[in-house]
Amino acid sequence: MERGVIQNRKFIFEQHEPKQGFMAVRPEDFYRLCSTGRAKLRTFRSIEEEGHILRMAYEPPQPAIMVRIGDLVVLQEDRKKFEETYNLGNGNTLVFPQKPGVEGEFHFSNDYRHVTLEGKEFHLGDVQARVVEQLHDAARSRQPWVHGKTLIYESGSRAVRVRDIFKHKRDWRSLITSNDRGYYRLNVPLHETENDPADGAIHAQQNENRHKRHSQNAC
Repeated sequence: MERGVIQNRKFIFEQHEPKQGFMAVRPEDFYRLCSTGRAKLRTFRSIEEEGHILRMAYEPPQPAIMVRIGDLVVLQEDRKKFEETYNLGNGNTLVFPQKPGVEGEFHFSNDYRHVTLEGKEFHLGDVQARVVEQLHDAARSRQPWVHGKTLIYESGSRAVRVRDIFKHKRDWRSLITSNDRGYYRLNVPLHETENDPADGAIHAQQNENRHKRHSQNAC
């Protein structure tokens, strides 16, 4: 990575260095992550050196890192400062719940082309991987069910049905399950408060897709 500082809105390079461990997400990138659930990031803030910036090196060129909201970690020191600032001690400490079952039995490569669920391996094509990535993002949210039309649209496929995308994967139903009403989810245990999608959910997803297309056309 490249370490440097920002002066007059320009990155001033100081040195190259390898990096392991945590890096701080910039506020503007955190907003993007909260809005979309994921973002490709090249620039981070240094935890060790206050005021320093770390960015993926241009020479030799390094790709951006796909960061999902589930990848974020609140460090103990930052949590303590937050609780002290807002007087959350003495029994009022915030609880950060974890979603059970999603990560424990589900393993995935960075591009989702190789995933493992309960010890069973799946090698996927590009479109199949994009479908599984959507379902994994949904599994980390309060609504794990995604309509098939949304999966097809977001994956860039021209298929009519989700099963057409996986027609050469005979065991794909052990990875993805359906409610037989057009919705799909990753085949991991549901949280006890998560039921089938509401009747109006598909309309909300369709409206969101139309909004995305309109925004793209307007750019």
